[in-house]
Amino acid sequence: MKSCFKVFRHRRRNVILLLVVVAAICLIFLAFNDNLSTKSSAKAVQRRSSHVVELPRTTAIAYSHTKEIDTRIHKVSKKWTLNGSSAHLSSVRLNKQKLNRLSFVRRGSSSKEPNWNRGLYYNASSTPEVFLQWRREREVMCDGRMVGYDHEFVEARDLTVDRKFCTCALQGGELIQDVINQEELAEYYTFDVGCFQIGCAKRPSYFFNGENHLTKWMYSIAVREVSDKVDRVIDDFTIAVTRYEYANLFHTMTDWYNAFVVMQFFNRSSFDTNILIVDAHPYGALDSVWTQLFNSTVRLAGIPTRTRFRNLVWGIMGYNSLMKIFVSPTPPLIEDFRSFFLSAYNIDSRRQIDCAKLSILFIWRHNYLAHPRNPSGFVSRKIHNEEQLIQYVKRKNSNSVVTGIQIDSYGMRQQLQLVANADILVGMHGAGLTHAMFLPKRSALIELVPNYWSPMAEHFKAICVWRGLVYKQWFNNDPRNEFSDQSTNIAPQIMNTLIKNTVRELCGN
Repeated sequence: MKSCFKVFRHRRRNVILLLVVVAAICLIFLAFNDNLSTKSSAKAVQRRSSHVVELPRTTAIAYSHTKEIDTRIHKVSKKWTLNGSSAHLSSVRLNKQKLNRLSFVRRGSSSKEPNWNRGLYYNASSTPEVFLQWRREREVMCDGRMVGYDHEFVEARDLTVDRKFCTCALQGGELIQDVINQEELAEYYTFDVGCFQIGCAKRPSYFFNGENHLTKWMYSIAVREVSDKVDRVIDDFTIAVTRYEYANLFHTMTDWYNAFVVMQFFNRSSFDTNILIVDAHPYGALDSVWTQLFNSTVRLAGIPTRTRFRNLVWGIMGYNSLMKIFVSPTPPLIEDFRSFFLSAYNIDSRRQIDCAKLSILFIWRHNYLAHPRNPSGFVSRKIHNEEQLIQYVKRKNSNSVVTGIQIDSYGMRQQLQLVANADILVGMHGAGLTHAMFLPKRSALIELVPNYWSPMAEHFKAICVWRGLVYKQWFNNDPRNEFSDQSTNIAPQIMNTLIKNTVRELCGN
């Protein structure tokens, strides 16, 4: 009996020891798990309280790096001179071994802050008619998570971008010399179902005007639970943009204008508007302007694989821009867009004409490398006798300041400064004449058109009509004035007559 009791007592002690060990293990596990939860909560709070820079902070390009990029680009073409630009370069390849992409980059403390308007450029009593039209033609989908506006653009809430289903062989932002003769089609993404994911009872259906990449985006939507795991959550207002003819100032201007108009439509300012570039074009001289105009810019390749945007707008396609409808009434907020653009570079937009000392600015078209499809950099529509023209005009207009420049060899700030101080802008038909947008309110544009080009192109005439500027056009009717390098000889007397007639209309003398 005693031996049985001893065995029972030893067994009970062993069981108690086992229970103590199990309890200790459980306590250790609970403490460790609680520590993990605390860290996760702290990270979540930090992520929610932080601005859009919750994206991985890959190498930010400082101004010194900008100068390094300028030096490398100069080896390819004068086109790439970025003198005085304080904007950071977005998504530029600095290291071939380690391809870092900028994620919602803001300018550094050493850069001069733009003089942004923190408010709207219109009030309730002056709401643009097109804004009212968009509101009337809105279509709500996905229980309010997605709203289409007049089949031009869409606003989405809690939309996830999954880059596994948005594919492109390129990253974008490469230097041109690394991608010479690259096919343009290779610079655009392919969108498979699942690229965009949203919580809906059923997959949304919506079409967009014209042959529109947004239709492809809509087809790529997959229905997913909003609670699905993602790598990052972006809280800030963001506009997604795909660029066409990204190296052309006129077409890029339509993209900037579209983003500005959408920003204003949603009652946003530059301070809280971010741009998502959905293409893989190589780095272009106009890329840095995006970061100067808006709060931040990132390429699609620069965001984590699964990124949820709390408030993402699919922006208006450039070819559908109201700036492209030349016979239309004045596009909304066109003068406000000018002020917005100039203020981003801290340039005074209120200059008045001085008829006693006019500023006449000739802009020349010279060969330059703008994109991989034109490796020689050859440019048509040049002026054959530039020096003869400018010397003659100087002699005949001794009271005026007459200047001739290749404007695209300057950074955007210098370009804008030169144009904002000009009274008469003169140049061959080409994207550079888009700068008529930034001429003073009482000024003029003289457009020169070669014999082999259509005089019916209305891009720049429309800008002058919208802004109330004086517009003159000269068309070469004599093929003998055309040369094999696609330059045109213009008689100095004809040029001076054009200027005299323009001054008479501007100043009444």
